[in-house]
Amino acid sequence: MTKTNVRIGAFEIDDAELNGDTQGERTLTIPCKSDPDLCMQLDAWDADTSVPAILDGEHSVLYRKHYDQGSDAWIMRLA
Repeated sequence: MTKTNVRIGAFEIDDAELNGDTQGERTLTIPCKSDPDLCMQLDAWDADTSVPAILDGEHSVLYRKHYDQGSDAWIMRLA
């Protein structure tokens, strides 16, 4: 697990966590306490919607994987 700075549109989260080492298995955890407005937007999107993002200064594409109710966070997969 690595703390990561992620920017999605106008939203910037500095306590997201990057998990996984291999391509296709990497996920990004976005805590809803960081930005409740972003979490509400993610809730409205479906799993097939691509989300352009900047992770630690590098362009990436995210897809919604699932909401983790226990940690109140969205789990996103990296393309």
